Amino acid sequence: MNSFEGKRILALIRDGDYAHAGEEEAIDGSFRSIPKNPDQWMLDVGCGRGGSADYLRRNGWGHVEGIDRDAESIEYARMTWPEVGLHVCDVLDIARTVSRTFDVIYMLNAFYAFDRQREALAELRKVAKPDARLVIFDYTVGAKADDTPNPMMPHAIRLSEIAAMLRDAGWEPGAVEDLNLDYARWYATFVERIQLKRAEIEKIGGADWYNFVFSMYSGLHGVIAGGELGGAIVHARAT
Repeated sequence: MNSFEGKRILALIRDGDYAHAGEEEAIDGSFRSIPKNPDQWMLDVGCGRGGSADYLRRNGWGHVEGIDRDAESIEYARMTWPEVGLHVCDVLDIARTVSRTFDVIYMLNAFYAFDRQREALAELRKVAKPDARLVIFDYTVGAKADDTPNPMMPHAIRLSEIAAMLRDAGWEPGAVEDLNLDYARWYATFVERIQLKRAEIEKIGGADWYNFVFSMYSGLHGVIAGGELGGAIVHARAT
């Protein structure tokens, strides 16, 4: 679903250019402890089609730039949200691509997609201002999971390991907010939306795309409801 077409279908289902669970409710919850400041600079890592970045900009949190390695999504976002600075960039290339430093760096259901998470956190620290805030909204390994990575989300956050990972990369861990019940609720609603929008999804990608999306997210809802996967907001500060 991280392809251009996949993100387009997610945006259709979510009624906005969002590729993360919970849409605007999740954004508001993730940033309620981040003061709004029109002078601060924020970095959206894995910004996709740019809807979350523009939502934060429009609602007064500050200037926003975004990175994503999908060039088609960035091209779409540049045309749709011209007031957001956008870059085609892998997270591991951030310091070579973006010239400024940031007060707030955040990821909304992007961190799980990084194969080299420790390195990604270290690279992001290079573009963080002193005492910058880091917000990671993402999937977590659930209480009922075993030690084998879940094939649906093999890089979901292990809460027992994330603090050490952050410290190794130059971040001081902060609060962790449990979102397990919210993720279960959001994905139950999401599966219902997929069914309601079947004709529109098939118009974009045909029956194969609908069947793939319905199967994938029904399965994801099942493992979340069963406690194998969950969700959380992880906060940290640059040290």
